[in-house]
Amino acid sequence: MNSKTIIRNLALELLVYGILVTAYALIALRWVAQPLNQLFHDNLVIYAFVGLFLIVAQGALLERITSFLLVRLGLPHSDTE
Repeated sequence: MNSKTIIRNLALELLVYGILVTAYALIALRWVAQPLNQLFHDNLVIYAFVGLFLIVAQGALLERITSFLLVRLGLPHSDTE
């Protein structure tokens, strides 16, 4: 692959990630903000573990969704080169 193709594919992947992260911020955080705030005030240790779990889970989910979309669009994923 030449560098122009790599840059184009990376830009498309970043665009897809950006759209997914924006959608996540607008939708999912509205549902979990209040329960997380309450958990923060009630039990800080459980809040920390829940926070770590959410970070790992959303990263894995975003990666799977992005990979799926890139395959459907017929674009190579950045780590499959």
